[in-house]
Amino acid sequence: MSQIFNYKFIIIGNPGVGKTSLIKNFVEGSFLSEYKSTIGTNIYTKTLEFKTDKSEDKEENEIIVKLVLWDIAGQIQWDIMRGAYYQGSHGVCVVGDLSSKRTFQKIEKFWVKDARETCNKSIPVILLANKNDLKAEISEEEVRELANTCQIDRLIFTSAKTSYHVQEAFIALIKMCLNIDHLIFVGSN
Repeated sequence: MSQIFNYKFIIIGNPGVGKTSLIKNFVEGSFLSEYKSTIGTNIYTKTLEFKTDKSEDKEENEIIVKLVLWDIAGQIQWDIMRGAYYQGSHGVCVVGDLSSKRTFQKIEKFWVKDARETCNKSIPVILLANKNDLKAEISEEEVRELANTCQIDRLIFTSAKTSYHVQEAFIALIKMCLNIDHLIFVGSN
């Protein structure tokens, strides 16, 4: 028996942290080294298939998740629109750039609070510590402390350039939304 879930995830953070690159890597399997600023928001879609076992009768279930990913501009001129872009969200990916400590300071001072106040306090939030392939300006311990202070649900170190933990990050947020840890990823289109 198939179940279909539709989820909207917002991807937020300072300009240049790699939000678009993470999404493009996840959705298209590509990486563009050239930086282009997002204007307002870009919307991407991806469908993923999972399977799970029902422990009572051992019947296998198929779960289909249709994702709509909102890549939201981080520039201050888009602040007025941000609330409208957040509406109807089921999960949040807040992204920091490991090669720029100030992007994590802004996560603590603005991004997590903004998402929780605008969406709802119980929305699942994961922190993607991106650009793991570059020389870090912030230590792993500092990032973990920040995640703890901000009551982040999950911290994942990623690299859009090398694909390090990119798919795993989005699947982790799906599992949190479904409240099912034992999903087996089958494929996507």
